[in-house]
Amino acid sequence: MKFITFVRRHKALTLLTLISMVVLIVLFQNSDSVKFKVLFWQFSAQKVIFILGAMFLGYIIGKL
Repeated sequence: MKFITFVRRHKALTLLTLISMVVLIVLFQNSDSVKFKVLFWQFSAQKVIFILGAMFLGYIIGKL
């Protein structure tokens, strides 16, 4: 019951978490062929996954 209450109160956070999980699964499956280009920089899927992981870890540490 607490989980359902949490989901109802934090709809945006729950949706963002689900979308992030889908994106990470797609990146893991296609990590050899996926390239991201932002202005002059080009990122592979492994770098994007590392950056997202570092951001998530920083968020968790910041919450403690």
